[in-house]
Amino acid sequence: MKKQLNFLRAFIAAISIMTSLCFCSCISLSDLTKLNSSKTDSSEELPTADRSVLTDRQKEILAANSLPTDIDELSYKQKAGIMDIEDAFLYLDEKYPGVEFEYGAHMSAGLMNTEYTTFVPAGYDRADDRNVVTVSYDRDGNCSDDYMLVVVREAMENVIIDYLENYFGKDNFKVYVHPMGTDLEFGDEISEETVIGGNVRSVAELLLPDDICSEEKLNEFAEAYRSVFDVYQCRFTATITKREDFDNFTYENMYDDTEITIIYNLEIRNNK
Repeated sequence: MKKQLNFLRAFIAAISIMTSLCFCSCISLSDLTKLNSSKTDSSEELPTADRSVLTDRQKEILAANSLPTDIDELSYKQKAGIMDIEDAFLYLDEKYPGVEFEYGAHMSAGLMNTEYTTFVPAGYDRADDRNVVTVSYDRDGNCSDDYMLVVVREAMENVIIDYLENYFGKDNFKVYVHPMGTDLEFGDEISEETVIGGNVRSVAELLLPDDICSEEKLNEFAEAYRSVFDVYQCRFTATITKREDFDNFTYENMYDDTEITIIYNLEIRNNK
């Protein structure tokens, strides 16, 4: 029986933040000029503490969204948004020296949402929403971010892939890891050795073809994995599907109308 991938899409939606609204309009990551936090010419990056001067970076963002680049022509909301975006850039520059960030989108504060600005670290795949860094603002204007979750993902995914290959064999599964928390900080060594043992907590989608994995084998894997869960700290949504559906499935088409035959699916987590 064909079923939409609603359970996977809902799973992704629950742990992903929309990266779409800039000021009063929706702007996706790919629609924007790739503006980064590199300060090769500090004379162009004027202080914004008095919130009365636009930097070249701010002007580029405004121009990319067909908005005025003269601060006096901006509405109050537009001016507040572009200043907050620059504050987020400056926050990242100070917290992560030497790392460049490309601007994504800005969500202004409203009655039902928190204000935030999104970025992608330079060199990372902008099409993969797991590479989005979100800078959030609290009511006092203080910033927080999730950059380290992006940094640790590749190492964590490699660890999980190694474990799965030992059990199912290479190329016999597809897995997509989403770090949810980490004790590692900027400057710490990020490797397959340092992300295990509870330093990174993750969730993941695991897809398996029916000619490789049976319901019995998946249940056996779940029991084996639970015994080492404390090492990997990664919860799975595991699904067995038809080989044809498995071959055609990608992380990118998870969001479209692609259908798969769900033969068996299982939540795998610690017994505790």
